Amino acid sequence: MLPVNVSRVALIGECMIELRHLAPDRLALGYAGDVFNTAAYLARSAAPGALDVQFVTITGDDPYSAEMRATWHAHGVGDRYARVRPGGRAGLYLIRTDEHGERTFQHYRSESPARDLFGPDQPASVDEAIAGHDLVYLSGITLSIMTEAARARLAEVLAETRRRGGLVAYDGNHRPSGWPSPGAASGAAAAVLAHTSIALPSLDDDRLVHGDASARACVDRLRDAGVPEIVVKLGAEGCVIADRDAMEAVPAVPDVHVVDTTSAGDAFNGAYLAARLAGEGRRAAAEAGARLAAEVIGAPGALLPPLPGRRPGP
Repeated sequence: MLPVNVSRVALIGECMIELRHLAPDRLALGYAGDVFNTAAYLARSAAPGALDVQFVTITGDDPYSAEMRATWHAHGVGDRYARVRPGGRAGLYLIRTDEHGERTFQHYRSESPARDLFGPDQPASVDEAIAGHDLVYLSGITLSIMTEAARARLAEVLAETRRRGGLVAYDGNHRPSGWPSPGAASGAAAAVLAHTSIALPSLDDDRLVHGDASARACVDRLRDAGVPEIVVKLGAEGCVIADRDAMEAVPAVPDVHVVDTTSAGDAFNGAYLAARLAGEGRRAAAEAGARLAAEVIGAPGALLPPLPGRRPGP
């Protein structure tokens, strides 16, 4: 039994093998994925014992999947709702960074077990458990790996989360290769935004999917969708925070030496949500997100080394 003052967070997505180029012929192996990255940074940013952070996914039973789960635990992320598919194998992606730290990806995930999330084999007890959390988080990439029927089932779980008083946070993180068209991605996002409490988009992604020409246009669209709390990430320009009535710019940390921009937005999201769950205001939360993002882009890879003693809740 968790203490009553512990916030329970479920994050839905995929974790993969990450192969990062050290040189044209040398690779470093790790484990990452946009939602898992946010889970790790959420656990990292919270006061010890304040959050129970659980990753909702499906893995294989291969050795890499076992090592992957060990990585989650090292970062303080639990696997209570992460099912195992016998015979399944972890998906993977390769990542390159250019001289400015900007990254490009090559994904190999067509057989990833996580593609069966919210499919017919998922027990109803998992849906019930997810809906009972204080915060449920997912991304546009989560939606991209799911079937249309699975996304409809997910929407029902998100609606039930809100009915029970929980929050839903959504980052419209977008990989064009995951969708047949921007319209398909936009339609899937609309079904989630109908239940979203906190939207955390990047303007570059929302420009591709929804055609938002500016942060103001993005905020207006999300307000029209009924989202009460909005953070539009603008990369080196910082972010814009908004509610139904006000909008405010928050700058990025200046003069950061950029090594690798991988996971900057994921880190921002994790620190922002940890601060909000701790009772901080939106601007203080955005400033915390900016500080962690600046630290992350100054180091290679998606994840900073885990903090000692960060273990998932019971």
